Formats: sequence, structure tokens, C-alpha cells
Amino acid sequence: MEKKFIRVRSVKDIVLFISLIIVGCIFATISNAVGVNFAGVILIIAGIIIAFSLRGIYKDVETGEKYQRKELLFKQEMKEPILSALASAPQSIKLSEEGKGQVIRLEIYYGRTSGKAYLKLFEYVPHQYKPCSEMYEYETNKVEKLLK
Repeated sequence: MEKKFIRVRSVKDIVLFISLIIVGCIFATISNAVGVNFAGVILIIAGIIIAFSLRGIYKDVETGEKYQRKELLFKQEMKEPILSALASAPQSIKLSEEGKGQVIRLEIYYGRTSGKAYLKLFEYVPHQYKPCSEMYEYETNKVEKLLK
């Protein structure tokens, strides 16, 4: 099973950049003070930049369901234990080893509303991460330990 996820804007992202633009417009128009007008223009510019760059969630291309993403980094020695845990019991992955290296990356896409989680392991080869496992699908409650 191969899933493809693309980054999209969430409601939170949209509210943020619209709020910045509105507050910037208010500052730029209501005051005669140059500093306040300048701050308003800066807020408008920041809102426009954020509108084009901020995309905080991921969407499954096939189903259209929205997911959040979490990645965990491990050292090379954890590759085999993680691969075996992914195949049967992902909750048994030792999180005490997380963050001690940057050679192995576990990507988790999870949706609270759909109740599904997708896990895939990547290995760092010079200048990029290459997949070293297939994509596994689990119920979110089974991988809840990894999402904390």
C-alpha cells in the first residue's frame, strides 16, 4: 500500500493570515501616527507571506482525508528493532531512544477523525532520506504512545 500525502492549509492557518491582514489594515488606516501605519503595513506583508507559505496539515490524495504529521528520529542501531516493531506492534518502539540520532526517520501521518495512522521508516543516505520500509496502516489508538 502506497499512500501519497500533500501539504494543505488548515482552518487555523487561514484564520491566522486573514487576522494578520485585517489587523494590519486597521492599523494602517485608523491612525495618523507613522509608527502605527508602518506596523500595519508590516502586518499586511506578513499575512500575505504566511498565506503563501504556511501549510500545516497533510491531505491524502486518494481519499481527501486530512492528517497531521509527526516524525521521530533515531540512531542507526534502531533500524532493525523498529522495522520488526512496525510489522507487528508499533507501540513497542522504544521512545527513550528517540532524538539520539538523525539517521533513521519514522514518519507518522495520523488522523484523529478517521482513526487511522500511517507509518513509514526512512534511512539517511548522503543528502536525502530514502524509504526502507513499506507504509503500514494502524488504528490511531494502537500507536497513541508514539503520538505523545
